[in-house]
Amino acid sequence: MPLKLKKSQTASEPSSKKDDWSGPWGRISPEPQSVLTIRFIKKSSSSSEETYSYPYCVLSSWRWRSGVGEEELKIEASSDLVTVKGRGLDRLVEALDQNALETLCEAPGGGPTETADPIWVSSICISRA
Repeated sequence: MPLKLKKSQTASEPSSKKDDWSGPWGRISPEPQSVLTIRFIKKSSSSSEETYSYPYCVLSSWRWRSGVGEEELKIEASSDLVTVKGRGLDRLVEALDQNALETLCEAPGGGPTETADPIWVSSICISRA
């Protein structure tokens, strides 16, 4: 069960800093074992957002599947199942292993470009496990 569901009327501000730790997909802390809570941000069609927060202590497992098309990451968070689809998700699995993934943002629509970040999240689905 998520700790918090918050709706915002404004879209997330894009990261002004281009580095391996942040982008339109979210943020990874450069310090391993430093993050206590992970946040998933889902975009809605009306430019509002839903934010779900889970403490790392309730994450029980994650599975990453690389395929020809989009990759898929499934995270068990308490009684919820968080399914993330996109590209470059192996980097997110590394961050999960190190308790360093702070925020993960959905970026549906246009899709990745060759000059974009190596990580791209097309969808985040949160359901009961």
